[in-house]
Formats: sequence, C-alpha cells, structure tokens
Amino acid sequence: MHPRPSLFLFAAFLIALATVVSSCSSGNPNLGRVLYSISVTPATADAQNFPNGQVVFTATGMFNLPPSPAPLTFAAPYAGQFVVSNPTNPPATIATVVASGNSTITVQCGSGSSGTVPIVASGSANNGTDTVITGNAQLTCP
Repeated sequence: MHPRPSLFLFAAFLIALATVVSSCSSGNPNLGRVLYSISVTPATADAQNFPNGQVVFTATGMFNLPPSPAPLTFAAPYAGQFVVSNPTNPPATIATVVASGNSTITVQCGSGSSGTVPIVASGSANNGTDTVITGNAQLTCP
C-alpha cells in the first residue's frame, strides 16, 4: 500500500515551512530594531580643556530593542554621519575634523579661530521610512 499523495504534499509543505522560518531567523539582526534617539558626548566641550585642543565626541543610539543604548556606528541600516556645523553666514571654519572612528569623531579648533560650533550626529531610524534621527553637542573654541 502506497501512502496517499496528500501526505507527501503535507510533508513537503512542512519541510518548506521549516526552511523559510529558519532562514528568517538567521537574517538581518537589526530587523525591527529602530533607532529613536542619539546622544552625543560630551554635550558641551571647551577645546582649551582638552589635550592639544582635540575633543573626541561619541555618538550613542537609543533603540527599541537591545542592545540599547549602544554605540552608533553609522553603518547600514543606521547609515549617517557626524558633521561639524561651521557658520555659513558669514562663512568661517572654526573647527575641523582631524579623525573619525566607528562611533566617534575628533574635532580641533582652527588656528586663531574662536566661537561655538554645533557637532551633529545623524542616522537613519530603520523604521521603514526616510526618518533621520539627530543628536547634538557644542564645541567652544577659545
């Protein structure tokens, strides 16, 4: 006696279902993990209080799923960047980036420059929209 074809189809369906479920669980570890805020530390810094006037800023993301908080690496799906927002009216370069890392940026005041500049970190939220999340700090140059 041969098993009925419907049993073969049912067994094939179960195998296919198990394959799909296991492949979904081994996919993107950030699936469903949404970035909802960014903090930049230090929040305020006076360059004259740091060695060689170089300040290292770090971006930390707050997420809806663990690990949270966690360093924001600006890698997909949280693509983004740090920006030193020098004034544009009138244009002036008060501070520049001297080094960058996964979740850090090192900023130094320009020679003879003075003023305060915002340091902005931005990253994609990973929520299925074009939402960009930002965090801010300030650097004071003597």
